Amino acid sequence: MKKGLVVTACLLFLVIACSPDGDDGGLKGRACVMDGDTLMIGGTRRHTKCAEGQIVDIWGITAFGLDQLCPHPSGRMVRCGLYAAAQLQEKVKTSEIRCEQKESKFGGVIVAQCFVGDDDIGQYMVVNGFAKANAAVTERYTGHEAQAKAQRRGLWETGSR
Repeated sequence: MKKGLVVTACLLFLVIACSPDGDDGGLKGRACVMDGDTLMIGGTRRHTKCAEGQIVDIWGITAFGLDQLCPHPSGRMVRCGLYAAAQLQEKVKTSEIRCEQKESKFGGVIVAQCFVGDDDIGQYMVVNGFAKANAAVTERYTGHEAQAKAQRRGLWETGSR
């Protein structure tokens, strides 16, 4: 009798320990911006680098490279990748970010759709012309990119990229 009770108690413990607790498996925390489409959740900024957190590539977008140069209406070239990263930093500031994982990449990097409150960060970046829609991944942002180009928003100001 005691042996059956112990086995039942152990099984009950395992069921409780392994059952979902309402958490959607998402990642939450403050973000350190690495570039225009990459965040580190739960990390810290040391000098000019993000460290000790989970690297997250923002799903569905491709930002301009940090060193990429783009023409400015003034005629000079600007570092559009740094500008995009600065705009992402302005969006996330010190807010808690919530990310819903879509896939994993080599090296422990996750690809996720991320939000500040209810605002989709990827959509924000594309709508404002700070990133391109990645149509190979999803069509979700392609219409927003077309509008940003047509209205010459953000880095589409000169009409070329």
